[in-house]
Amino acid sequence: MYLFVYVQRFVFGLCVFVALIGAAQAEWAELMKDDDITYVWDKDSVRAVHVSRIAWTMTNLTAKGVKAPNGEEYLSSMARWRINCKTDSFIKLSESFYAKADGKGREVAFYEAADWRPRDAAIRPGSYLSLLKKQICTSAPA
Repeated sequence: MYLFVYVQRFVFGLCVFVALIGAAQAEWAELMKDDDITYVWDKDSVRAVHVSRIAWTMTNLTAKGVKAPNGEEYLSSMARWRINCKTDSFIKLSESFYAKADGKGREVAFYEAADWRPRDAAIRPGSYLSLLKKQICTSAPA
């Protein structure tokens, strides 16, 4: 009898855990894709800060041999951006490079922006950041 209750509670706990894991996964949407590289963004990561938006992107590479800043090879990277919707500019806040696609595997390198005021850079027309800006800076319908 006690074993049955224990197993029942264990299975219930396992089901709750699996459900929470599934709910915590990011919803990635494609920005741009070609033969060698794919850019996606996390819709749930977008945060409004005055005229700026904070968002995460992921880059997946198909070519091997691409090197991170520390010289190790990587297949994907995740970056956090601050996009200024008013001035069409951006700052990369952080970036992590991963050994496997989709941000999986070992983190082979990372980059963090300095705490002191980094300079904004212009968003180039036709880039994946211009597509990201178009997605996250449009006003929601009333």
